[in-house]
Parts: sequence; C-alpha cells; structure tokens
Amino acid sequence: MISVLRCASWAVRWGLLGFVSGLLSCVMSQSYIVVRDQRTLDHIIWPGMVFAVVVLLPVSRWAGDGWLRTTVAIVASSAIYPITWQIAASGIRRSGPYMIAVFTLAGFLGSFVLAGVFLIGRPRWSRSACTTVILGTVIGGLMGAQLRAAMNGINFLFLARDGLAVFTVVWQAVVSASLARGVTLRFIQPVEVTGQTLNSGAIKP
Repeated sequence: MISVLRCASWAVRWGLLGFVSGLLSCVMSQSYIVVRDQRTLDHIIWPGMVFAVVVLLPVSRWAGDGWLRTTVAIVASSAIYPITWQIAASGIRRSGPYMIAVFTLAGFLGSFVLAGVFLIGRPRWSRSACTTVILGTVIGGLMGAQLRAAMNGINFLFLARDGLAVFTVVWQAVVSASLARGVTLRFIQPVEVTGQTLNSGAIKP
C-alpha cells in the first residue's frame, strides 16, 4: 500500500511538471521574438522541445539513465511533435468523424513513440506504456472533437484556439505523469535479501 501511494505521489509531482511544460509550450508557441518570421510553425516546433527539456530530461537523469537513452528520448520528443501536429492538421476542415479520427491517431502516435522510447526495458514497462498510449490517444481524440465542435460554432467550454492550448497542457501533464509512474516502478520493486524484503532502500521484516 505504501509503495502504491509513493508511486502515485511521484506521478502527481511529475504530472505537475508536465503541466508547467504544457504552459511553457503554449507561451513559446505564441513567441514573436524567437521565430519572428516563421510564426505559423511555432505551435508545431516548440511543444516537443519544451517537453523534452522540462520533463524527459530531468526524469531520465533522476532515473539514472545513460546519456544515450536520455538523448534518444529528447530527440524523439522534439521530432514526434511536429509530425503529429502535421497529421492532426491534415484532418482540419474535413468531416467531423474523419477529423476526430486523425487527431486520435496523432495522440496515439505521439504517446506511443514516447512510451516506447522512454519506458521499454524498465520494470513492468508494458503496463505503463499501455496506460500512456491509451491516455494520450483519448486526449488526442477529445482535442479533435472539441476543435470540430468549436469550428461548427459549438463552444462547450473553450474557443477553438483556446481548446488546442488547454488540451496540449492536459496531454503533456497526463503523459508526463504516466511516463514518470513507469519510471518510478523501478524504485519500488521488492527484492528478496536473505529472507527479508528490500524496498526503496529500506529493509523490512
């Protein structure tokens, strides 16, 4: 029970870091200074880079990963975001079901790549990877549904542009928490030592 609570606690902490990353991504996406002449590309360039530096880098270093794995994760995040945004954008102004399906595909692809690169080989990585992919896919679909509704003049909670920002923040926060939970499992695996259980550095009878 203590291990479960500890794992959940770390997931919340890294989820908050993902929330901050999402906010920074939205701020950077509106930058007039950094990419003054390519502003239309800001929203597909910065989120992946910010997520890589703010979330993946510290989580990977905290987990004690080698620099090769850390670098691969950073490169994967920076590359997959522009790709998924391009996929999602290809469905805009299409029929509602098609648009939602394309955004769902983008959410799936982004979370699948990050989960594969960042979690594979860790303890119980497959369960954490599946959770990450499912959550990322669902949020991607919701983003497409909200955007389609806003384009049709149906604003449930947000305008079209605001909805994209909100779901970007939610996606990064949730995926960050899920990825970090998979990493945390490494540190709460019980190990039998001469009849005693060693858990997170403490020996318990």
